[in-house]
Amino acid sequence: MIILSLSELPISEDVPELFKPIFNDYGLDITRYKPAFMKRRIDRRMRILDLNTYSEYALVLKKEKSEFEELFESLSINVTNFFRDFSVFDKFRLEIIPKIVSGLDKHDKIRIWSAGCASGEEAYSLAIMFAGETSRYGNTIEIIANDVSEKAITFAQNGRYIANSIEKLPNSIIAKNFHMLTNVENNIEYEVNPSIKNLISFKVCDILSTDAKQMDVILCRNVLIYYEREAQELIINKFYHSLKDTGYLVLGMDETMLGRRCEKLFHPSMARERIYQKIPSKKH
Repeated sequence: MIILSLSELPISEDVPELFKPIFNDYGLDITRYKPAFMKRRIDRRMRILDLNTYSEYALVLKKEKSEFEELFESLSINVTNFFRDFSVFDKFRLEIIPKIVSGLDKHDKIRIWSAGCASGEEAYSLAIMFAGETSRYGNTIEIIANDVSEKAITFAQNGRYIANSIEKLPNSIIAKNFHMLTNVENNIEYEVNPSIKNLISFKVCDILSTDAKQMDVILCRNVLIYYEREAQELIINKFYHSLKDTGYLVLGMDETMLGRRCEKLFHPSMARERIYQKIPSKKH
């Protein structure tokens, strides 16, 4: 039997092929992720367990469901913060929200999807922004937010964040949308107010299995870069069919629309901010 160590296994298709049967046993498709991304996540778990070979780690994954769950949790991208890339939110607030509202009746609901929401900061940022802007128009808001990580979704549902997480927010936003708590260790936390929490439905599921229809806005920021090209295009197509004909898609600053087919589905509304608008099907 060939023993492959951390240093010997190249960043290529080898990692997915080696662990693919194990993921298949759990009903999951490892091949959607980029090999380099998978290798980094597996290497990290091996270092934590002090294992030197992939063969050893493969045996652990087969025998211990708890370790597989730890690895699967690590595939969720949980690096986020409130109003990440503030200029994107600011441009969207000033220029896109008025366009969305202008196409709605006064009491129509605005539907928003935070795809790959991690620990909830993006979903709450959306809720705060839309609640503040649409209060003058009379429209209600409905946000769905999904992530594959059950731990991340549980954290997001609690809506409690350490002081450092919100310290860069304007005082007016903090005062209106958060209340301060002192936890058992006497550390200061801030909890999102119920009026904002109640706008969001958090779900544990992946993007492709999320039930989202007739959305006005989809944010999927800094998620697609971890997927292989084929999976990226599947997700982009999912977004296209989930949006209204006038809907908007917002990607991360390091992400662009992918492939000729995707370019036919969306056109850049604000290219610098990675804000795209759906092209209705009759135009292509």
